[in-house]
Amino acid sequence: MKEKVLIVGGRAKAKSLAQSLSTRGMMPVLINKSEEDCQKLMEYRPSKVICADGTKPYVLEDLQMEAFCQVIALCPRDEDNLMICRLAKNIFPKVRTTALVSNLANKKFFIRCGVDRVVCAVSLITRMIEQEAFMDEMRLEEGLQIVKLDMEASDAAIHKKLWELSLPSNTVIGSILRQDGLFVPQGETTIMEGDQLVLITSDVQKQEAIQILKGEKSNEKQRKHLFW
Repeated sequence: MKEKVLIVGGRAKAKSLAQSLSTRGMMPVLINKSEEDCQKLMEYRPSKVICADGTKPYVLEDLQMEAFCQVIALCPRDEDNLMICRLAKNIFPKVRTTALVSNLANKKFFIRCGVDRVVCAVSLITRMIEQEAFMDEMRLEEGLQIVKLDMEASDAAIHKKLWELSLPSNTVIGSILRQDGLFVPQGETTIMEGDQLVLITSDVQKQEAIQILKGEKSNEKQRKHLFW
């Protein structure tokens, strides 16, 4: 059975996210209070589009029978996204909530209020800049390669924690780009389908590292990688 994800608010963001989730085998349900936005979203043909105000308790209560695994709030106003996530926690006790914030200062407050994940565009851009700076520094190391790997469902490392992977001694996974942003993995981090790994390795260990992660001999034409 496909996992259902409720997306509240947004138009372009909601459409892009719904398309991405659909390709991952999930079933997006969209709520938007704008009739015009709903008409645009219907063109994409998701599983369901509901024209209603997602900040109203009765709107989410009417969906109580739906087994949502996640609720994602993408409204323009931070306070609306917080309200949606708090309502979702009360109505769907086991659901994970994600809120978009435009003001970075609200991030810690949202987390204290019980929102599981808080996404801020400013924060994500900052991380990307930091990551690029890190890669620029690594270019100075002779014989070093940075390899980008797109992880697929059939790959050997899927659903494994980093500490379970016997990577070569001079190879590390420097970062992971996942649906909710870029982050530096820890030993307990689990590799998921759709992850993009940034692998830092040496010339001689690259092929062995890819073999461990992908479970197959790499096809150089299908791998995206950079040489330094």
